Amino acid sequence: MKKGHWLAIALVLVLALSVLAVACGGGGGTTTTVNTGPLKFGVAISLTGDSAAPCGQIKEGFQTEVDYVNANGGINGRQVEITFVDDQSSMTGATTAIQSLIDQHMDVIFGPFPQFNQAATKPLTEAAGILHITFGPPTLSELLGKDQAYKYVFDPATGPDGCADAFLKEMKADGKTNVLAMGDQMTISQETLQVLAKSLPAAGITATIMTDSFGLGALDPNPIANAIKIKADTVKPDAIILASNPEPVNSIIKALKALGVTAPVYVQASGAHPVTMFVPAGNDPANVAGNFVIGAAIVDPSQIPDTYPAKQDLIAFVARWKAGTGAQEPFTSFFIGFAYDAFHQAEQAILTAKTQDEAGWAAAMAKLDWWGAQGHYKFSDSDHVGGHGGMFQWQYTNGQGFKFVRDLNAVAEGLAQETKDAMDALK
Repeated sequence: MKKGHWLAIALVLVLALSVLAVACGGGGGTTTTVNTGPLKFGVAISLTGDSAAPCGQIKEGFQTEVDYVNANGGINGRQVEITFVDDQSSMTGATTAIQSLIDQHMDVIFGPFPQFNQAATKPLTEAAGILHITFGPPTLSELLGKDQAYKYVFDPATGPDGCADAFLKEMKADGKTNVLAMGDQMTISQETLQVLAKSLPAAGITATIMTDSFGLGALDPNPIANAIKIKADTVKPDAIILASNPEPVNSIIKALKALGVTAPVYVQASGAHPVTMFVPAGNDPANVAGNFVIGAAIVDPSQIPDTYPAKQDLIAFVARWKAGTGAQEPFTSFFIGFAYDAFHQAEQAILTAKTQDEAGWAAAMAKLDWWGAQGHYKFSDSDHVGGHGGMFQWQYTNGQGFKFVRDLNAVAEGLAQETKDAMDALK
């Protein structure tokens, strides 16, 4: 055989061995990416239905970060393709949406949006072996370890433990001693009140938790305000906790003022949304000015303390969003933080995984230690819940957006003893 032929065969063997080494994770044990095709991310959110209002910013947040990451080389050199499907704010819509993403062979699935629709979708992605990041928040049952543990499913957002803790710390800091509370029918709202029913009295604060509640689609604020007014006339609170989705907040507070209720209103984290003060949505900032809301760093990262590790990253993210799809939006919200955090958690899992497959990504998620728009994420092995705090206190204003008040359980981590005791009592 001619010398040139031997050289050609040798070269082919060297190339073949090189490809085999890469495929087997060779090169000193470093993680390598065999698949160079696009990463397929699927997002199920409420494009229609009662929960659609907050989802506009969720979609914008995902698209902003997909565009940013792709322009900077992708994730492990792979471009990200994103697909949005409508969960229709319903149980049937949610399961249909998630199944459609499974059928499209997504690498990572996010959603659905409403908390009460998530439980039915988790077995679907678990059976398919696909990394699934919900928007959360987790339920008390999940937090207390009473539900099935999953390998591929993760709940990042703060649940009723962290939200109740933030309310408790607000009441302590503002010197409140007699609290009246009412919530909408969302699970997070009612379970937050359930924790507060135990933690507020343990802190020496009188708590009146109303059994009345209202639906997500409630358009007339008067029955809600009237119920609160009747109870307020009896218990004479110095603070009112309104655990409500954002849409009715402005109109409920306006109706309360018209009825002569003067106690300040404290709203849950979903109420830190621009729609509450957005005039084109039919709201008047003057109605809510002076009242308070718990919310994450993303509400206005420029105002939060410099000690928050992700502050500069969040400022840069808001600038990207404002330069693109967020150009016409007045403020960021808790919900755009869902998108930022979920997207970058998946990114971090893929970047740090020992193997570039679904099992490797899930294992990396379980070890994640990361700061984002909604707080510090460390997922516990037992429930895959990543957040147990991350809240700041904000004040509604007339024409100046949200005003930063104080850290509640964001940087100064750790639940109050009363909150821990309340959670133990609920086990």
